[in-house]
Amino acid sequence: MSHVSWGPVVDAVNSALERLEAITDDAVARIRNELADFALVPYPEHRAAVREQLRRRLVAFSERRAWNHDDLDEARALARRRARQGIALDVVIRAYHVGDRELWRNLSGAPGEAQALLPELASLMLESLQAVTSTLALAHGSETRARDRVQMAVSQRLIDLLNAPTLDAEAHRLAAYLGFDVDQTFVGLAYTTVRPDSQNTAEPDLHFLNGPIIVHGGVGSVRVLLAQTDDQSIGQIVDALTTAAFRVGVGSNHNGVLGASRSLRQAQLALSATSHHSPVSRFREDWVTNCVMSRADLLDQEILRIAEIAGAHPSLRDTVVAFSESDMSITGCARTNHLHTNTVVYRLSRWRDLTGLDPRTFPGLMQSVVACALTDVLTNSSGVEGSTIDSRWL
Repeated sequence: MSHVSWGPVVDAVNSALERLEAITDDAVARIRNELADFALVPYPEHRAAVREQLRRRLVAFSERRAWNHDDLDEARALARRRARQGIALDVVIRAYHVGDRELWRNLSGAPGEAQALLPELASLMLESLQAVTSTLALAHGSETRARDRVQMAVSQRLIDLLNAPTLDAEAHRLAAYLGFDVDQTFVGLAYTTVRPDSQNTAEPDLHFLNGPIIVHGGVGSVRVLLAQTDDQSIGQIVDALTTAAFRVGVGSNHNGVLGASRSLRQAQLALSATSHHSPVSRFREDWVTNCVMSRADLLDQEILRIAEIAGAHPSLRDTVVAFSESDMSITGCARTNHLHTNTVVYRLSRWRDLTGLDPRTFPGLMQSVVACALTDVLTNSSGVEGSTIDSRWL
């Protein structure tokens, strides 16, 4: 350490301490303006923490030292609190940088002999910042890991309760603890890998979404997700999962914790009707097929025989499904699928001859569509735990 008198810096520090309230106000304003995440921190609490950080900085500078153990203990406690509040580590560190920037702006303008001491002051500031950064990283990481473990355990417990035959009052408490508004709309999703041999598929990071509340869990080998967000975000989640090679069942929107349980169950039924060719099923759109697939063990041999025919004649199957999606319009089906109308008529007639179901009648078409869906599910049945579908029934 230099033997040059530190008095001019002490004078500059004392002057800054006299203006500490104004410096604090400026620093807090800049932090909250530059780092939107700090909106999660109540202003009075945030201001008190920044003031203490700046005060400790100034005291250390007046004593010609970097931060000591007491200073770092205070930073460690603050990092843990910010982690519990959901403030990311990089945001916490950047907030310290903003505070240092405000201090430097006030100290670097000190007149006279203090100017010659600015390089040493800058060195102390950098040394302190390095020490506090490593302290913040360790404390924030430790708290985040502990919080994540608790979050995962509570999330799985909530999933278990929602999947139980009767709804326990504990489910309301856990949903509120996890941040859900227990009176608002919930949506459940269930998903599994597209193919049974790809169980190690990594789940996508859903942090790109803006603000949804999501909990993850599992029902056997099937992964489930409960969200409270808008339809657009649900669509983004589905897109991310299918892009990552998952099949996805989506429950309907339902209000309240009882609705969350219903949506989660619907999602699992919907998952049973997905396949490699049709990786997404939404219960509100496919509920007839979903419900049939959930009790496929009770189906008569005849419908299973028709499913086998659909698998052996993919062009007929595709035309039957396209016909249903065209509102039973032969012209619409032909136009949408780039077929001649005579080809559509021939294939529908051929389907009737092979299966005994007339797809140009509503009952015949409904049963035909279910049989076609059953074909894909039978191919993938081993990939969904708990599915009652077994190819041995064919």
